Amino acid sequence: MALDKRKLLGPLFQPLSRARHSPAARYIEASFALPGQVLRARHNRPWFVVDISSAKGLGALLAEAVLMCAYAERNGLRPHIVSSNPLYADEPGRDFLAQYVGPRDAGSPPPADLRPMRYRTLQSFYHLDFGHHLPLHEAHRLFMRHLVPRPVITERAQAMLARVDGGRYDLSVHCRSTDKALEAPLVPYEAFARAIEAQVAVRPVRQVFLATDDSRFAAWIRQRFPQLQFHDYNLGGDDIDVSRGRHFSALLPRDKAIEALVNMVLLAAAPVCIRSASYLSAISRFINPELQTMTLNRDHWGSQAYPEFEIVAEEAARDARAASAGVSA
Repeated sequence: MALDKRKLLGPLFQPLSRARHSPAARYIEASFALPGQVLRARHNRPWFVVDISSAKGLGALLAEAVLMCAYAERNGLRPHIVSSNPLYADEPGRDFLAQYVGPRDAGSPPPADLRPMRYRTLQSFYHLDFGHHLPLHEAHRLFMRHLVPRPVITERAQAMLARVDGGRYDLSVHCRSTDKALEAPLVPYEAFARAIEAQVAVRPVRQVFLATDDSRFAAWIRQRFPQLQFHDYNLGGDDIDVSRGRHFSALLPRDKAIEALVNMVLLAAAPVCIRSASYLSAISRFINPELQTMTLNRDHWGSQAYPEFEIVAEEAARDARAASAGVSA
């Protein structure tokens, strides 16, 4: 449908799309929904119940869900996050998220008569004291309390790790291309190669987990480093068109969700992750608080969004400490 709109509108598509998704347009849309949002919030207390209903990648959805859990805890509420995101829901309007992640301690379930607040973008909650950033250590705590991957995910990840000596990868690599070019400059293949070479030079690297939506990169990096064993986890056949991103592809909704979450877990199963800017590998940082990331690009807005801002800030602080230690030595 989106591709048809591009063809129909031609050169008008880009400016109209920017206007439709601008902060001003989102604030206007949120204002019309405000009375209903307030009534639902009052009805649901002491629960904070939200349906993340817009079409977006699973990493972005989970990052926003963590912010919602932080808001709920800060205000003495119990978070209950669902999602009818049409990219992953098996049935229109139905929650898909509970199949794959959930609270570590379920406790008593929420009453059946609760009515979720609708959430599309950060502007949806402009009337709340809703934080847009969060320390990474706190994001890890919240994620592992409220959004723990269920066995349908962890069992698949464990089966992959059982094939690796020590049950852990030496390095993970995430190269996001396709539609991400709209948000961030694409990283040259050689930049990934140089980053991998730097890791190989300072420690033993043999087993590498690779997550990418670029089949040409996957073939290139394997040929570039024949001495390394690359592992990946992809569902669906080679005939799936992923040019607009795997989450917008014809993969089955269930396969999209499982593939994304298993990749997040496996990217986290290494001491270092070389990555391009993306929510998917950002969630891996929530899963493994000890994961050291190396981000090879910044988005077109200077990586100010959550949690990309926190990740690159952590990297900058780590590099500064290393440089200071080098000078002192």
